[in-house]
Amino acid sequence: MATANVNAKNFSPELWDAAIYRTLEDNLVAKKICNMKPNRELQKFGDVIYFNGLADPTVTDYAGSISYETLTDSQIALHINQQKYYAFDVTDLEGVMANVDLKGSQADRAAYMLKDAVDTYLLSSAIYADAAGGTVTDSTCDSATILSDIAMAAQLLDEHNVPSNDRFLVIPPWIMYKLKLAGISFSINEGINGKGGMQWAKDLGFDVYVSNNVANLATAAAPQSQCLAGSYQAIGFAEKLMKSETLRNETAFSDHVRGLIVFGARVIKPKELVLLNLTYAAETAI
Repeated sequence: MATANVNAKNFSPELWDAAIYRTLEDNLVAKKICNMKPNRELQKFGDVIYFNGLADPTVTDYAGSISYETLTDSQIALHINQQKYYAFDVTDLEGVMANVDLKGSQADRAAYMLKDAVDTYLLSSAIYADAAGGTVTDSTCDSATILSDIAMAAQLLDEHNVPSNDRFLVIPPWIMYKLKLAGISFSINEGINGKGGMQWAKDLGFDVYVSNNVANLATAAAPQSQCLAGSYQAIGFAEKLMKSETLRNETAFSDHVRGLIVFGARVIKPKELVLLNLTYAAETAI
């Protein structure tokens, strides 16, 4: 069995995983907007996690007698069907000359790679296709119309009885600047561990998160962005960092560092999720 050399002899999978999770907790959009309750049940790729519930009871006119109904169980299956990995080499020369920090900067980079892959999946057609709370479309979105767009998304959620204190909105940077021009203030989210790195605002009836992974159907210069607004109970998400390890490269003077994450996401309350199709428009006046 391959063993780590002196450059990686202090590599600790537990410390490495902890460093990755600290970064993910602060910067992963999925962990901020999704229902994570079943996460503790996840063991491996291919697992199925169930969200359990009961059907709503029927309210009937009272006429002197009562009959009891049997509420049917409802289960929604969340399949852990996504796997992502990172793998890179640290050469002996790099280890000596560059002092590569296996438990520090490279853990942050690995976490960024995982975050980018997971959030890209979450903010994609795999999720958008199941949003049933309504659609807001603006083909000329600028600072004069963006507030109305978000107000319409809030109205659609109101019509589906989503509590006003339980709502998120994910937008790309260009929409953030439209909102800033409209007078909305953003700040850096201090996150769970205070490392920051995510722009956010608490206004307009939403916790607003900014992500570069919001789907864009057009060009970078004139984006057509698909944004999500909804309740924190609308999307189920589970993930687990399965393995982190370092191995000696038997064909070169270097060490292999690699890791694997498995995850899954699914819309579990479709009517509590609204899709906003917003197309960039240049400002006519500021």
